[in-house]
Amino acid sequence: MQNRSFISNRSAVQYNPLMKEWIGMYKFRGHERYAPLLTALLIQAFQAMREEQNSALAKEPPAPVAHIATPAQQTKPQWRPDAVTYVPVSGERLAERGFNQAERLAAGLATACRLPIVDLLQRQINTTKQSFKSRGERIETMKNAFSISPDGMQLIEELYRASHLPTHMGISHAKSIQLLLIDDIYTTGSTLDACGRVILNAGFYMGIPVELYTLTLARS
Repeated sequence: MQNRSFISNRSAVQYNPLMKEWIGMYKFRGHERYAPLLTALLIQAFQAMREEQNSALAKEPPAPVAHIATPAQQTKPQWRPDAVTYVPVSGERLAERGFNQAERLAAGLATACRLPIVDLLQRQINTTKQSFKSRGERIETMKNAFSISPDGMQLIEELYRASHLPTHMGISHAKSIQLLLIDDIYTTGSTLDACGRVILNAGFYMGIPVELYTLTLARS
């Protein structure tokens, strides 16, 4: 994918026949007993994602600081998103299923990992079933499917302020807010990319730099 809106995606499992059955039982038939298992798989993938990002951070040169750190202060950098968000479903799908599986997965992950969860997006149109479409058709369908939620910009601004609290020396280091976007299945990445573009555009409009990472339950 050229110029995708997210930095990287990690998926917990392959979308094989067994996972297709499990996710289908949960998503379409409302079998709640699958929720803890699927959430646990996502949490495991998130932990692997953190380790990968921490390794990448450890290889980067340290950022300039206002004072010389003592050995006790020279701790390894730890990657941690500022908040978790999720791909929304349409009102019709919500009425049909009774819940948004991506939101449930995001909430389970956020609770387990003590991360804030924010409702940033809304689905403008009820897209038809994606599984029968070609890659090009999926990308075209998703172009205008999402918009920022009514409180989305305010939430982004609040996250930015929280991540830029002054240090004990009264200095705030400029940095992007890092968001983790959750969905259940990654096929072409067009849904996540469309969602990401809406979030990045909202941040750009407010002059707030945003870095987006995506985490999905299964990779098709």
